[in-house]
Amino acid sequence: MLLHAATVLALVVYFRRELIETAIGMVQPGPQRRFVWLLVVATLPAAVIGVVFEDWFERAFGNPYRIAIQLIGTGLILIGAEAMVRKRTSSAPKEVLTGVEGLTRQVSWRAAVGVGFAQAAAILPGISRSGSTISAGMLAGLSRAQAARFSFLMSIPILVGTSAFQVPQLAGEQVGGGALAAGFLAAGVSSYLSIAGMIAFLQRRGLVGFAAYCIVAGGISALILA
Repeated sequence: MLLHAATVLALVVYFRRELIETAIGMVQPGPQRRFVWLLVVATLPAAVIGVVFEDWFERAFGNPYRIAIQLIGTGLILIGAEAMVRKRTSSAPKEVLTGVEGLTRQVSWRAAVGVGFAQAAAILPGISRSGSTISAGMLAGLSRAQAARFSFLMSIPILVGTSAFQVPQLAGEQVGGGALAAGFLAAGVSSYLSIAGMIAFLQRRGLVGFAAYCIVAGGISALILA
């Protein structure tokens, strides 16, 4: 739970501008208010499916071979999304928009639903949450960077809910304060650097490298487990 909280803090710090604009949208009309509802729509599928099928998802973690196959599936999804966005960019380059207003203009309701179900599918082990949601955003018409921004922003409610759900478990753990502080700091710093690094990387390059890693790692694991 504490590691999830550190990740949430890193997200809040990195996306502080967007979150402030989103908070404003909750109290006054404008594009920010529409973005709030886009986040709600994108969050609901994973929240509902995760609660309803919690036992089924837990059992899925007990099949390493299936996890390896699903990792290969993640790689194939990434390749498909990358091919689609490259074709679209070469034929009709899009204007790069920033902030909540830019996301609101680019993210349609259909895209929010699609990314939401991609996040729900990523509850399965071996399916990358970032990879699946970014791919779904790209397939829906977003640029790589905008898809990554929307993916990270929509992860905040899920991480907050997961952290709250795990509070009773943390209460029963016997962990020293020093270890907790070190873990929180390490998770927060590494999460922030990962977020900044991924968005910067996606602005310059595509997902092919990560896709290749998923396919190779999943293929090797599947062969060993078979």
